[in-house]
Amino acid sequence: MRRAVLFGFTFLFAVAVWGQQQQSLGDIARQNRAQKKGSAAVRLNDDNMPRTLIANADDNASKSDDKTAKATDTDKDKDKDHAKAPAKSNSEQIVKAVEAQKQEISRLQRELDVAQREQRLRAAAFYGDAGTMLRDQAKYTEDSRKLQDEIDGKKQALDAAQKKLADLQEQARKAGLSSTAVE
Repeated sequence: MRRAVLFGFTFLFAVAVWGQQQQSLGDIARQNRAQKKGSAAVRLNDDNMPRTLIANADDNASKSDDKTAKATDTDKDKDKDHAKAPAKSNSEQIVKAVEAQKQEISRLQRELDVAQREQRLRAAAFYGDAGTMLRDQAKYTEDSRKLQDEIDGKKQALDAAQKKLADLQEQARKAGLSSTAVE
């Protein structure tokens, strides 16, 4: 019996020591995070991706032979260039229209912000002076209603301009323009 009790105490002592030596889950996670090496994240977009393929040294020899064959096809290429010229001008018009629409949205947003700021200032001045609240309550209510109508009209104009911009961007996407050209 004594041996069983002594063995039990020894076992409990060993388990307690073993439990003290183990790391917590948080410590293990911190160590793993510290050991991880940061991955080099590369963001690819139209600005840093080349549009043309880079030719290898083997291709250079075949390209010199192709130049003589292409000299006879220059008349065909000129006809294709004339067909592409209206497409370029169309894409330029789309880009200009998108830029103009962005400027319009910026102007409308600025006007809306100014109108909302003026309304908040008028409300602060009105509620800050008790005498004004008693004397000009009907006038303040009428002016507030007019300003709110003006703000609502500007919000509708801004929403319409943003919808038009989205339509222009969709049109540009369908025309094959890159997203960076119209964003």
